[in-house]
Amino acid sequence: MRVDEVRLSSFRNYTSERVSFSPRINFVVGKNGEGKTNLLEAIFFLATTKSHRQALEKDMAKIGENHFRVSARIISIGVDRNLDLRYDAVLRKKFAGVSGFPVTKLQDFIGLLNVVMFSPEDLSLVKGSPSGRRRFLDVLLCQVDRVYLRLLQQYTLVLRQRNEALRLIARGSLKLSDLKPWDQQFAFLAHRITMRRLQATERLSASFSTLTDEINRGKETLSVAYTSSLGATNGSLSINSLDVDSVVNELERRQRDCLRRGNSSIGPHRDDLRFLINGLPAEAYASQGQQRTAVLGLKLAELKYMQEVTGDCPVLLLDDVLSELDKSRRQMLVQALKSDVQAIITGTDERDLSLQGVEPSQVMRVERGKVVV
Repeated sequence: MRVDEVRLSSFRNYTSERVSFSPRINFVVGKNGEGKTNLLEAIFFLATTKSHRQALEKDMAKIGENHFRVSARIISIGVDRNLDLRYDAVLRKKFAGVSGFPVTKLQDFIGLLNVVMFSPEDLSLVKGSPSGRRRFLDVLLCQVDRVYLRLLQQYTLVLRQRNEALRLIARGSLKLSDLKPWDQQFAFLAHRITMRRLQATERLSASFSTLTDEINRGKETLSVAYTSSLGATNGSLSINSLDVDSVVNELERRQRDCLRRGNSSIGPHRDDLRFLINGLPAEAYASQGQQRTAVLGLKLAELKYMQEVTGDCPVLLLDDVLSELDKSRRQMLVQALKSDVQAIITGTDERDLSLQGVEPSQVMRVERGKVVV
């Protein structure tokens, strides 16, 4: 998979811009604040309909504008497509199109372009909040699994409705028996989402261990594990030990606590993807170097996973991360760049890639929201 061309209109600090990319390694150079990251954000937005910065859509429009548009020509397994995604701040709505045809549901647009994004903010994944790690899994799975995307959307709605029912019951506006239909829906969706996350984590874990072993050279063992709040008091859960009935039973066991809190205390929204060092929690014991090794290994494992699932290599977006990695970790990233992956890399120094033994296919400079090849 590759991005052949991107067109921007009123996006961030870009007024109107058309950028062509090489099918291999593209190096985008410029000073901080000139628009390098905005260019990667636009590509990520086309893939996921969201900003990797978790920004609101209205904040992505150029100052003084109430709309923006991002379009691209992509090539995937020999098929050319033109993707178009625009946002209208007045209507507070996104509009998508594929090769000139409107897409009525955004869920049918997500995943047409697959990307792996690695930015300096990702280095906080190890010691950051569980929500960031859950978001990593959701972004990955939504791109390659349409069923997962639909399940997640349905779960978000049912979770909100169940929480409201809990609050109404606590106030005496509903009977306790009124919660049962929500419990059944919640359990079904929570089970299916958790199963998919567990399956993905098992595959990620194998690649992650191999990649981090290469960096560590046997000094310590890094691993990732999915910890769930469903049906397991210690957080350990296997694919074979989970079913819908066990989720319903756990909901009933936690019912009093949920009523007291006014929200659902278990479910995929409470789960975590944890990093371990020699079996110990990385958030408590990882050094800065170990954190970088873990996140780099996770991103490269994500790249491999998406390629295996889709049969096509995703586009790799690297936002000024070379300067954040030491020599051994940069070399691991360089090995990935030598594969058949299209990479779009940003940096402040044109020598950054050459110093790593990588010659980019194309170098472009960004100055005040304009791209100069």
